[in-house]
Amino acid sequence: MLQIGNTQIQRVEEATLQVPLSYMGTPQALIDANLDWLAPDFLDPATGEFTMVFQSWLMQLDGLTVLVDPCNGNGRNRPVFPHFHQLNQPWLERFEATGIRPEQVDVVFCTHLHCDHCGWNTQLRDGRWVPTFPNARYLFVRREVARWGDKRDSFPHIEYNVGVYEESIKPVIDAGLAELVDDHHTLSPELAIEPAHGHSVGHSILRVTSAGDTLYFTGDVFHHPVQILNPELDLGGVDDLPAAIATRHRLRQQIAEQGAVFLPAHFPRPHGGRIVRRDERYVFEALPHSAWPKG
Repeated sequence: MLQIGNTQIQRVEEATLQVPLSYMGTPQALIDANLDWLAPDFLDPATGEFTMVFQSWLMQLDGLTVLVDPCNGNGRNRPVFPHFHQLNQPWLERFEATGIRPEQVDVVFCTHLHCDHCGWNTQLRDGRWVPTFPNARYLFVRREVARWGDKRDSFPHIEYNVGVYEESIKPVIDAGLAELVDDHHTLSPELAIEPAHGHSVGHSILRVTSAGDTLYFTGDVFHHPVQILNPELDLGGVDDLPAAIATRHRLRQQIAEQGAVFLPAHFPRPHGGRIVRRDERYVFEALPHSAWPKG
């Protein structure tokens, strides 16, 4: 597990997907100029692909057990995204292998409500979607819930997210476990939700400050380290591209100035790192592989 200040972070992996780095419109010149650190962790030069990891984060601090971004979930109909159609992954078993049981989770936080960040909010039991974490407060940013609920027709249609609100959000609200919060929300002395809009209209990040160290769970602000070099690169599926680009510019500066660690939702091993300003440009410095156990 990763140690940041007094906080230990564990990782729960669901699945991986190989994605061409060219999918984001990444210039070959940018790849060539940074191949010395992109390969092999963030690019396979032989195929031009990188590994996108679908994973959740689990930590304990301030007397709370907190789960961030509970992946896709099993048994969902996603025909337009075959890789996640009718999944049958041992995510729950991997979760319990951390030594924490679902009923021990105090807080579930979703950076946003795309299918791969809120699926395990619920699971199918006797034909009904029910909360997976029965004793947790599920923290949803109010504007993000509205975007996928009552106001969904006012926003771009995201085909792969059809049915997600009904399966993974509404059952939590109906069970009385949801807490709708504003863009800025303090959860505890060491935990705060902050806005990072663009990828979705209510996309947010979670900031941890512990023993003088700062950590950000950044969700889908960055899908790949090349976006730190060029924030205009984008993987698609966004609500507001100019806002997403502006968020990347702002957050990379913020992370660099604070010397913070950040853990995006989808980076492959070593899963995160720091951002450093050098000679008028920003450079990604990955965590050491030893920060995480193998597997």
